[in-house]
Amino acid sequence: MRCSFLLVLMFFGITAIAQNDISIGHTESLYSDLMQEERKLDIHLPQNYDTTKNTYPVLYLLDSYYNFKHVVGMVEYLILNRKIPDLIIVGIRNTNRARDLTPDASEIGEYHQKRLGTTAGADAFLSFIEKELIPHIEENYRASPYRILEGHSLGGLFSVYTIFQKPELFSSHVIISPSLWYTNKTIEQALEDVFPDPAPLKNTSYYVSLATENGGTMRGNIYKLNGEFANYSNAHKDANIRYKYESMPLESHGSLGLPSTFFGLRYIFEPTQYEVPSTPEAIEAQGGPQQALTKTLAYFDQLSEQYGFEVTNEYALIDLGYKFIKIEEYKPYAVEVFTENVKAHPNSFDAHSTLGMAYEEMDDLLKAKEHYEKALELVLATGDPEWTFYQIDLDNINQKIANQKK
Repeated sequence: MRCSFLLVLMFFGITAIAQNDISIGHTESLYSDLMQEERKLDIHLPQNYDTTKNTYPVLYLLDSYYNFKHVVGMVEYLILNRKIPDLIIVGIRNTNRARDLTPDASEIGEYHQKRLGTTAGADAFLSFIEKELIPHIEENYRASPYRILEGHSLGGLFSVYTIFQKPELFSSHVIISPSLWYTNKTIEQALEDVFPDPAPLKNTSYYVSLATENGGTMRGNIYKLNGEFANYSNAHKDANIRYKYESMPLESHGSLGLPSTFFGLRYIFEPTQYEVPSTPEAIEAQGGPQQALTKTLAYFDQLSEQYGFEVTNEYALIDLGYKFIKIEEYKPYAVEVFTENVKAHPNSFDAHSTLGMAYEEMDDLLKAKEHYEKALELVLATGDPEWTFYQIDLDNINQKIANQKK
């Protein structure tokens, strides 16, 4: 009996010690003088925020109460798989959703007006975002000027309205099943009439999705918007306006949010997925291995300037080094590429590991060991469960060195 009692105490003691909270962000308040009310914000910071001095693009997320958790999860998943850069997420909670997300409502009809209640507050909400929220985020967090607005349903309507009213406020938009049954003179205008000069839309990206909605005028108005953007972007190719429409007929109006975040953010950051030359012919077409490296570096320098934050070249350099190391005559250039990567990313375990591999391929075992040791040290500090692979690399190189001494 006494033994059982002790076991129970031990069990509960261990359970208590083992409990740790998993946090995906924090909530803070911002008082809006313009709207005369307190606004709640849900903030998610990148995993490496406290260990770097980097600035980060910001995803401003409407309807945070509904969307914050699944968007944070999807963003982390995309970052893990190297499809998008690290992001700050700012979720904006609602106080009066229909009021804030709808523009002038004079044309929507009595039925919708009664259903929605107070409407036509989009201009005030947009002023809050522009003049109070964005300055607050950029003063208190290391936010780059690259901003994304994501909105679903009425949030999508607000996002479309923002493009017409404040086109330069956001660099990109993820517009999910926008409620374009809601008629408004501003968003019914032709883009050519609103933007005869494409400068306000230069280097912007837009992703629009639609599910199964067939009622009323919504689908037709979304198709009309798609045609407007397709024609306008084709007519102003030098402005680099990127636009994609995606139909998801297997999704409902509600379930569309999760896949749209996934595909929308992938599309927005598609230019960061650089395709390195993979064959001797392709490498020589770029002027040889040295020029291939120079062009890769230049591409990411230009992209970083365009986005307004440092777009990492780490994985493109790893890919390029791998291509070189598979071609016998280019192996010395692989060492050069991976060395460049370590210089640019000295705290990356993958950068050190791949440089160690290149030195091992060149039979420089001591230098290989040096970088394998550094890779293992760095990966252990992260808690990455795949650290054993880096341990195996180090064990193998130590065995090779020992064999040489025999």
